[in-house]
Amino acid sequence: MSARRLRSTSRRSRNSVVILLSGEETSLPEAEARAVVKTYDEDAKVSLLEPRIVRAETVANPDTIARRIAFAKRVGRLIPDGLLDRETRREVERASYRLRHFRLGESRAVDRSSVETEILNQLQGKVKLEDPEYELSLIEGRRKGRTYLLLTKPGIMNQGWAGRRPRSRAFFHPSAIFPKLSRALVNIAGVKEGETLLDPFAGTGSILLEASIVGALPVGVDISWKMARGALANAQKYRQPWLGMIRADSMSLPLTRVDAIATDVPYGRASSRMGEELGAIIDGLLKAGAPLLRRGRIAVVMHPRSSRVTPGDAFRVEGEHHLYVHRNLTRTITVLRRL
Repeated sequence: MSARRLRSTSRRSRNSVVILLSGEETSLPEAEARAVVKTYDEDAKVSLLEPRIVRAETVANPDTIARRIAFAKRVGRLIPDGLLDRETRREVERASYRLRHFRLGESRAVDRSSVETEILNQLQGKVKLEDPEYELSLIEGRRKGRTYLLLTKPGIMNQGWAGRRPRSRAFFHPSAIFPKLSRALVNIAGVKEGETLLDPFAGTGSILLEASIVGALPVGVDISWKMARGALANAQKYRQPWLGMIRADSMSLPLTRVDAIATDVPYGRASSRMGEELGAIIDGLLKAGAPLLRRGRIAVVMHPRSSRVTPGDAFRVEGEHHLYVHRNLTRTITVLRRL
């Protein structure tokens, strides 16, 4: 197949995928959505249409995006002009479906009942309010008259977060981060199925668990024997295969090559830094991680906002995202690209 024909085929197979972001007051959900799309399609055109609405012109499968993403309510293919084509109607009518209405603005932009009736009149088949295979997600934007109709599969977005919360694991430590945030860090790192992700401050294995669930090959490092054993216990509970858990100093990593790095550096009274200053730990991590990380790939470092990340000659800062925790702590997620 010629290069010209290949490009033409790629253009024809692109879809308009819309992602309804969750409502957190941070730039993290948008950054995660962009990263997941770009992981599967580097050439995708991704734009923020309005607050909480991301649109991607992409060859990436919306179901793949939906299965991975953490900070989103719905992911689906945009139905132009709210009109279902014949193939889509047949696909939905062979299964079960429902209509769900999301309103983002304060004032009603459309007549809800008339729009819902118009959509449902296009379809026959089985309406199922609980756990349908498909959902027609009607989203009213913040801008007056702006609506989006998506064909989604909400069931595949049920990630089972509660079952993996820190206190549900075989080994608990107060420093553990929650699965949704861990998944977002993995997604921003841009790691694909079958690629290696390193967490050099693995702790209880929060990030490693989410990496393995999306199909990556995680390897963890922690200087504490207690943490290393506890992380392995968590992996075993959830039957997640890891490349390994290494008891080692993150400043001297016993590895040769990885595809991505994602970590939450130790801070706070519940975390042990073995007497090291936080700034020195971050600098040491980047110095040790640079030779391992492939060029062009991503390192994601979460740290207190009060500390700084100096990229040096090996990295370029791609972005920063802030998460308010409480009066004394705001987390910063710094995204670095290996030069």
